[in-house]
Amino acid sequence: MAKQRQRSRSSSRRRKQQQQDKTTNRIMCGAGTIAILGIGGFLVWKYALGSPTNVEEFKDGVSDAGDYARRKWDELDLGNFTDVLDGLDGISFGDLFQEDPSYGDGETTSWDRKYVKPGNGGLHLTLQNALDETWQRPFELAVADWNESPALTLTTQRVAVDHTCTPVSGVMVVCNANFGETGWVGINENSILGGYIVESVS
Repeated sequence: MAKQRQRSRSSSRRRKQQQQDKTTNRIMCGAGTIAILGIGGFLVWKYALGSPTNVEEFKDGVSDAGDYARRKWDELDLGNFTDVLDGLDGISFGDLFQEDPSYGDGETTSWDRKYVKPGNGGLHLTLQNALDETWQRPFELAVADWNESPALTLTTQRVAVDHTCTPVSGVMVVCNANFGETGWVGINENSILGGYIVESVS
């Protein structure tokens, strides 16, 4: 009995201490937030608005800050990103992406030879579009982009929406569903027979 009471008191003290720690953390976070907002407000008042002392000076400061921001925005060239990758030519990313757990062993598997045309004709593949309406436009853009490659000829077939992503022999089924928190944005599963891909779901 005495041991039970002692355990009970000890457990009660521990809970009380945990509650006090939570309260202290909340107070510290609140005080930190107020301090950051206060310092930020002071810096805006002092440097962005020019230390206004009355309403008219405040309005002038806001107007000047807005004009300055507009001038800087107009100076930006947001329409030309052709040189965004300049200077990256000599960079080697090495094994950077091999740390990805979904990378696998890096082995490449080809589609069955009957889908690859001889004489550098490339891969000719049918995509069954089993997506719901949400993904139709992104799908069309992706197919158009992939079809720019001379090594790939894609044809599409619209089929019934299939959230279970059932594979079909000889084609790639493209589907969508809410898979919950998976850690991946998309996934591709292939069925391999004799060392070649014979069906795929993406």
